[in-house]
Amino acid sequence: MSIVNPIRDVHFFSPHTPQLGIEILTLESLFQRQLNHLLEAPHRVHFYHILLLTQGVSAHSIDFTPYACDPETLLLVSKGQVQQFQVDPANTGYLILFTPEFLYQNATELNLFHSLQVFEHALFSPCLRLSTQDQQLLTQLCRIIQHEYQKPTDELSEEILRHLLRVMLLHIERIRRMSAVSRRVAPHYQDFVAFRKLVERDLARSRNVQYYARQLALSPKKLNDLTRQVLNKPPKEFIEEQVILEAQRLLAQGTMPIKEITYQLGFSEPTNLVKFFKKHTHTSPAAFRRRFHPTD
Repeated sequence: MSIVNPIRDVHFFSPHTPQLGIEILTLESLFQRQLNHLLEAPHRVHFYHILLLTQGVSAHSIDFTPYACDPETLLLVSKGQVQQFQVDPANTGYLILFTPEFLYQNATELNLFHSLQVFEHALFSPCLRLSTQDQQLLTQLCRIIQHEYQKPTDELSEEILRHLLRVMLLHIERIRRMSAVSRRVAPHYQDFVAFRKLVERDLARSRNVQYYARQLALSPKKLNDLTRQVLNKPPKEFIEEQVILEAQRLLAQGTMPIKEITYQLGFSEPTNLVKFFKKHTHTSPAAFRRRFHPTD
């Protein structure tokens, strides 16, 4: 893991295999890297995380929501999310980091569908409860991946690691499929992902439900039926939540003026952003930023 700049924008870098696109390390070794002050501050990541605690209790913030974690939980952080660690040297566990490019290579469409579904943070909680059997299985998989990762590399190493990671993700997907939310989402998953990706791409262009329905070749009613079935909320509410989340991410990073954030999110005036932000969070953009940058 490499901190690119003081803005807490984190890109993938593995000191062991810098070009590979995957790293597995223990929490103990992560906390020994002298990055604790950066880990405990909000930072936006550009790769995926799988965090399995094997001993201790902790709290981990993902997109400004704290999650309690212990050996009966698995945390999944998606590319683009903002996280904060609670550093406790007494805790033990595993952290698997990987880039989308690592997973995409030599993958079939079905591989990717099952592998990345667990990271759909708009649909599922990033905190997954584990049975004792699940925890033991995932811990053993972490050990196997770590063993392969630490071996001297040869021409088969990369592909073996890729397959082991996919096995890990498939087991996580199997665990998640037992939930009621997964069963409700399954028939509509691909349609919803198309909508979610469109909102992420175009949220600065439009917050209008009719716009997104038209882009997806759906009627507004069909889009409303989709989001109510999957999220139990109307599309307008989901769109506005994504705008607020992106505003929070930009504010927490701390460098972009609020006026610039206003235009980047598609608002015509800063006062419009302030009203919108206050309506949804009950605080102002400036007050939210001061939580992370008290001297600004």
